[in-house]
Amino acid sequence: MRLKDEVAEALLRGEYEKVGLRNAFRYLYSAEELLRFKAAEALAVLCPKSNARNYILRLFWLLSDESGAYCIGSPLGIAEIGRKNPDIFESFKIKFLYLLENEEVERSYVAYGILRNAEIYFDTEARFLLEKKALELNDQKFLAYSALAIQKLGGDASNVVKRISSAVKIYNGTDLVELDAEAFRDFIKSNIF
Repeated sequence: MRLKDEVAEALLRGEYEKVGLRNAFRYLYSAEELLRFKAAEALAVLCPKSNARNYILRLFWLLSDESGAYCIGSPLGIAEIGRKNPDIFESFKIKFLYLLENEEVERSYVAYGILRNAEIYFDTEARFLLEKKALELNDQKFLAYSALAIQKLGGDASNVVKRISSAVKIYNGTDLVELDAEAFRDFIKSNIF
């Protein structure tokens, strides 16, 4: 088995100590979406608290053209490190929230990050901004994560849920699951997140 395959297998099994920080960063670029989610979780486990701020800054930088290598999974990494280090993430929460305004960023990952860090976003305009973007965008995955985040933030996500009209593949904390519109409505009612 090649090293790359071994790292991917370790990520999928949740054996993050075997992955290492460098490989976790690499897999945020993966073509396989599940590996991006697992790499973000690995970063949160492997990132020492003393370096969390610097890693979050690096991940923001990887979202810019200046870095030379746009990293699609950066919002996931920021969110997971922030979830593990809420005191540090506090100073980044608004900057992260306003990634929703950046059309070059995978906004569904930003919505997922807000969902994961909902406790931090209760006192912000996160719910309003998610609702606004949900009216502007038709990305089904974005709508799904936005609905879940809005609900977790104490809002009524019914208008967003109504806009979900086709199957959507979302990460449930373990795996990617594909749900048709009706199954998603049942999923959100169960408050799994």
